[in-house]
Amino acid sequence: MNGIRFGTYHSYENMSLVLNSKTIGEAPVKEKTVDIEGSHGVLDYTEFFGEPKYDRRTLIFNFQSIVPQKRFPELYSEIQNALHGRKMKIVLDEDTDFYYYGRLSVGNWTKDRNVGAVTITAECEPWKYKKDITRVSRTLSGTAQIVLSNLRMRTVPAVTASAEMSFVYGGMSVTAGPGTFTIPVLELTAGKNSVTVSGNGTVSFEYQEGGL
Repeated sequence: MNGIRFGTYHSYENMSLVLNSKTIGEAPVKEKTVDIEGSHGVLDYTEFFGEPKYDRRTLIFNFQSIVPQKRFPELYSEIQNALHGRKMKIVLDEDTDFYYYGRLSVGNWTKDRNVGAVTITAECEPWKYKKDITRVSRTLSGTAQIVLSNLRMRTVPAVTASAEMSFVYGGMSVTAGPGTFTIPVLELTAGKNSVTVSGNGTVSFEYQEGGL
């Protein structure tokens, strides 16, 4: 039975809830405009800092219960104790490679013809995150070009090098290692990001991908 996983709890397997409907809200753009007197339209500086920024998104899940009516109060308490007010990962059974992250709110328990129902709402971060951390590793003996593919969310990878190496990205050159570190200028954008690495040893990049 398809449902929703809230942290370690599954809506059907652990809470006896059947998913009736769901709404995955958009991540609203944080528009920034200034109305200048005497000019047409407005001055839009939403992308002044390089790209649009996004506000929280709302997820709404409507459930019906499959337990007998005498168990309604007990089940409702179990759901509230497990979820209400908590911040956790939210995974849709039909989209298990990604998760949302937000704070949950358990709505009122209602009854219609002896069928219990409840709505669970989540106020989430704007990004839908990839479940698994992306890892790219190479063994070098000299210079190599490494391509790091990324979704929409900008991210700075953690770099682990077995020896001192040089990294060239976006016209900037940095020498670092051995060890694990970040390179602030190595900010990955959407698509394929090419990094030139020189050295002898093993280098790996780990980063969290996210999209809308």
